Amino acid sequence: MINKKEILSNFSGIAPVFAIPNFVMFPKTGYSFNIFETRYKELINDILSTDKLFCISLLKSDLDDGHEYVFDYYNIATLCHIVDYEKLKNGNYNIIVSGLEKVKIKKELNSDKKYKFVDLEILNDNNFVDREQEKRKKMINKFISLFSSKDDSINLNAIDTSMISTEILTNLGSLILPLESIDKQKLLELDDIELRLEVLCQFMDSELKIENDLSQFDQIIPTNIKWN
Repeated sequence: MINKKEILSNFSGIAPVFAIPNFVMFPKTGYSFNIFETRYKELINDILSTDKLFCISLLKSDLDDGHEYVFDYYNIATLCHIVDYEKLKNGNYNIIVSGLEKVKIKKELNSDKKYKFVDLEILNDNNFVDREQEKRKKMINKFISLFSSKDDSINLNAIDTSMISTEILTNLGSLILPLESIDKQKLLELDDIELRLEVLCQFMDSELKIENDLSQFDQIIPTNIKWN
């Protein structure tokens, strides 16, 4: 189990930033990455010998002006810790990371590295959820309905969620549901877990309605049509 307090005990507030397109990391979730870009292989190699901390931010744009890479990324991001890694023969890395805290990137710092360092402020979301058990059950049931309709091999009823906090459940849903990256970024930027949960439930409602409408549409289409 990750000991967040111990990991962050000597955190200086400064970390390298891993800015990537089409992906938003959430606190209290985990994810695996294959690191192949030169600048990010250097980043991973450097932090493996120190605190293993880095910041994942959604990339807006990544331009090469002929001299250096110019980054434009969102300033609300997630501070992450490398849980495990494998260095491959070609120099790439497979890493497993844990999202520790939501952070605000206050400013970019000067560095002679190919990657960037940023000054971070840890942000604390409001974890209070009114009628929490009711809303947890609602979210879990919608999640089960949505994914059971997509893949019969997934049995989410067998997963014991009683020991998982509402914040973790909500952030896991935010991470894995098929939302656009910009919408996931908006979810991350919400400072209220209850509101994040309600937005997720609305999204799942719309997905389930679309699937139901498509199912009904399929049922009324004749199967013996001969197209000219």
